[in-house]
Amino acid sequence: MLRMPFRVLFLLSFFLFSIPPLAAPTLAQTTDQTATAAPTPLIMGAQDIVSDQTLDEIGAELRAIYKSGVAEQHTGHSTIDLSTLLQRASAVATRTDKLMARIKPYQDVYQNFVDILGKPPGKDDPPEAPSITEQRESLSKRQKDISARITRLKLYQVEAQQLVNELRQHDSAIQQATLWQQLPSPLGINFWSQFIQGAPQDGRRLNALGAETLAMLTTALTGKRIFITLLGLCASLLLLVGWLFARKPVRLLATRFLPEGRVRPIVAAVICGLISVLACGISFQIFWNTLAFDNPAVGDDLDQLASMVATQAPLCGLVLELGFCFLSSKAEWRVFAMSDDLARSLRLFPGWLAIAMIVRGILRYIDTQSGLSLLSVQLMDGLYTLAVSPLLFAIPRKLRLTAAQEQETDTDPTKADQAPPIAQFLRSMAMAISIICWIAVLSGYIPLAYTLISWVSVMALSMTTLLLLSMLTTAIGSALFPARAPLGRHLVELGLPPRLINQASILIPGLVNVLLLVVAYAVATSGANFDPPQIWQQLYSLFHGTDDNNTPSVSLDAILLCIALPLLGYQAIKIVKSWFQQRFFPATNLDIGAQASILSILSYAAWILIGLAMFAVLGVTVKSMTWVVSALSVGIGFGLQSIVQNFVSGIILMAERPVSVGDVVTIAGVTGKVERISVRSTDIKLDDKSTMIVPNSQFITSAVKNATRAQKPGVFTVELDLPFASDLHKATSVVIATLTSCADTDPDTPPTVSMTSVADGSAVLTGSAKARDGVEIKTARSNALFAIWQAFQENEIPVTFRQTVRAP
Repeated sequence: MLRMPFRVLFLLSFFLFSIPPLAAPTLAQTTDQTATAAPTPLIMGAQDIVSDQTLDEIGAELRAIYKSGVAEQHTGHSTIDLSTLLQRASAVATRTDKLMARIKPYQDVYQNFVDILGKPPGKDDPPEAPSITEQRESLSKRQKDISARITRLKLYQVEAQQLVNELRQHDSAIQQATLWQQLPSPLGINFWSQFIQGAPQDGRRLNALGAETLAMLTTALTGKRIFITLLGLCASLLLLVGWLFARKPVRLLATRFLPEGRVRPIVAAVICGLISVLACGISFQIFWNTLAFDNPAVGDDLDQLASMVATQAPLCGLVLELGFCFLSSKAEWRVFAMSDDLARSLRLFPGWLAIAMIVRGILRYIDTQSGLSLLSVQLMDGLYTLAVSPLLFAIPRKLRLTAAQEQETDTDPTKADQAPPIAQFLRSMAMAISIICWIAVLSGYIPLAYTLISWVSVMALSMTTLLLLSMLTTAIGSALFPARAPLGRHLVELGLPPRLINQASILIPGLVNVLLLVVAYAVATSGANFDPPQIWQQLYSLFHGTDDNNTPSVSLDAILLCIALPLLGYQAIKIVKSWFQQRFFPATNLDIGAQASILSILSYAAWILIGLAMFAVLGVTVKSMTWVVSALSVGIGFGLQSIVQNFVSGIILMAERPVSVGDVVTIAGVTGKVERISVRSTDIKLDDKSTMIVPNSQFITSAVKNATRAQKPGVFTVELDLPFASDLHKATSVVIATLTSCADTDPDTPPTVSMTSVADGSAVLTGSAKARDGVEIKTARSNALFAIWQAFQENEIPVTFRQTVRAP
C-alpha cells in the first residue's frame, strides 16, 4: 500500500539504518553493539560534527575573553595584552565560521530526505508502514538537534565578532592615549626625582632577571649539558658562516645563468637576502632552544625576551645583507649605481641599524613584560630614540655631501642637480623626522618619538625590501621574458604568439608591483612593532574586506576577480567563436550573414553575463541598482534616445537578418557591401574602398534595397536581346560554352541559359553562373560579358539591343 517507488524506499532505508539513531540505545541494543562492531554511518550525526563539549569550550573561551578584555577595562591593559586577547577572539570567530560551514550542509541533507518521505498520512488516508513512521521520527529528531546546534553557533559567531570589534577599538584608544601622553621632561628635576624614587624597585627587578639569566647559563654550561650547548652554538655559528660565504657562489651562478645588466645584481641581492633571513632566524632559534631545552632555570621572563628578540634576528640579518649588496666593494654587484667613495663611507650604517634592531627587540620586552616603572621604561625608549635618530640625519647628510663633492670635481655643467625630486624630498623628510624626535624626547613626548622612530625604521627596511622585489620583477620581465629574450624564445617555440609574450612581460611585473604596494600598506598600518600576525590580519582584511555588515567595503580579492573576469571571459569567448567558425558552421548551410549574426549575439550575451558577474562579485544587487536604473530612464528620456534606438535596431538586425554581412544594399542613394553589423551601427564598404558608417535605426525606419536577397550568394546573371532571325540554339550553346570556359566562374557549378521573354521583335536570353571563391561578382560579370561579346562576334550572332546587367 506504499505510494513510493521501490528505489527511493531502498535508498532511504539504507541511509537511515546505516546511521545510529540519536536516541539513547536500549539494553539489548547496547549488548548487541558490544558484541559486533557498529556499522560505519553514511552521514555523520550532528554530535560528531559539533559536539556539546566543543560548544561548551567555545562559550567558556568567549566568557573568559570578555572578562579579561572588556569587563575589566578599568584595571588597564598593555598593548601586548590586548593583542593576545584579540588573537584569541579572532581564533574563536574563525573556529565558529568553520564549524558553521561544516554543519550547515547536513541540515539541507536531512531536509531532502524528509521531502522524500513526504507528508504523514491524514486521518482518512491508509496508515503507512511502521518503518516509515520510525524513520520520519528519527529524521525529525536529527533536524531539531542540528537546528539547536546551528543556533548556538550563530550566537557564538555574533559574540566573537563583537568582541573582536570592541577589542580593536579599545586597543586603538589605548595606543592613541599613550602616543600623545606627555611625561616630565628629561631636562627637568621632576623627571629624575621620580626616577630615583622607583630606582630601588627597578634595580631589584633587573637583578632578578640577571640572576635568572646567570642561572640559565650556569645550568647550560655544567655537566653533560655543556656539550649540548656547545653543539648548538657550533651549529648556529656554522649557519652564520655559511651565510657569509654564500654570497660568492650565488654571484657565480648569477653570472653563469643570467644575461648581463641589472638583472644579475638584483637577483643575487634577493637570493642573498633570503639566505640571510633564514640563516639568522634559524641560528638564533637553534641557540636559544639549545639553552632552554630541559633547563629548569628558564622562566617566563627569559622566554618572552627571547621570543621578542627572535622576531628581530631575521631583520638584523636582512639589514646586514642589504648593506653588503647595496654597498659592495665591486661596482658591478651594486644594485644602485654609486661611487666607490660613497659606498665606502656608508658601510658602517647597516651595522648600526642591525644593532638598533636587536636593541629594539629588547626594548619591546622592557615596554611590555619587564615590570619596570614608567619613567625607567621611558628613559630607555628615549635613549634609544636619541641614539637611532641621528642615523636618519647622518645618512642623508652623507649623501648630500658626497653629491656636492662629485659636482665640484665634475666639469660637465649638465650633470649638476641631477638628484630626482623624490630623493631630495626623502632626504629632507628623514632629517626633519630626526629633529622632531629629538625635540619630542626633550619635551617629554617620549612615546610619540619612540613610536615614530620605530615606524620609520620598519618602513625604511620594508620599503627597501619591497623596492628590491619590484626591481627584480621588472628586470626579469624586461631581460628574460620578452619574445627576443632567452626564455621568451622558448615560449615562442611552444606556440605562444610573440605579441602576447611581450604584453605579459610588461603586464605581470605591473601586477606584482601593485601587490607589493598592498603589502607596503599593510606593513604601514599594522603598527611599529612589525608583528607578522598583525601584518597578515591587515592583508586579510584588505583581500576579504571587513566582517562588519553595517559598513560595506570592497575587498581586494573582489577587485582582482573583477579584473580577471573580463580577461578570462575574453579568452573563453574567443575559444567559443573559434569552435563555431571551424567546427559548427562548416557542418551547416548557414550563409555568412547568419553566421555573423549568431556570433555577434553570443558575444554580446556573454559580455552581459560577465558584467552581471562582476556586479555580483562587488556586492551590487538589483535593489542597489534601482537608482541607477532610474537615472538611466531619465537620461534615455532626455538625451539617450538615439543611442537606445540604434542599440535596439542592431539587435533586430542580427535577429531577423533583413540585412546580413556580405549583402549589397542601397540606402540613402548609396550602394555598397555590408562589412560588419554591431549593436550601434553598420559598416558598408563602397566601390571606392571607403567605408560608410550607418546607424542601425536607418535600416529599420527607412527604405533599404537589398539586391543580394533576390539570388544566391556569388551568382550573377547576364541578359542578352537577340532578333527573331538569330539562331537561338546556337546562341544558347555559345553562352553556355563561354560561361563555362571563363576563368572567373566556378567550374563545379555549371551555368544555365534560358529564354525569359519575347517582345518587340526580339528574344531575351538570360545566362546565370557562379563566381569563383575569392572573386568579386562585379569583376566576374564584367569578364563574362566581355567573353560573350567576343564569342558572338566570332560566331556572327547579332545583338539588337544594349545588353543589361542585373545587380546582385
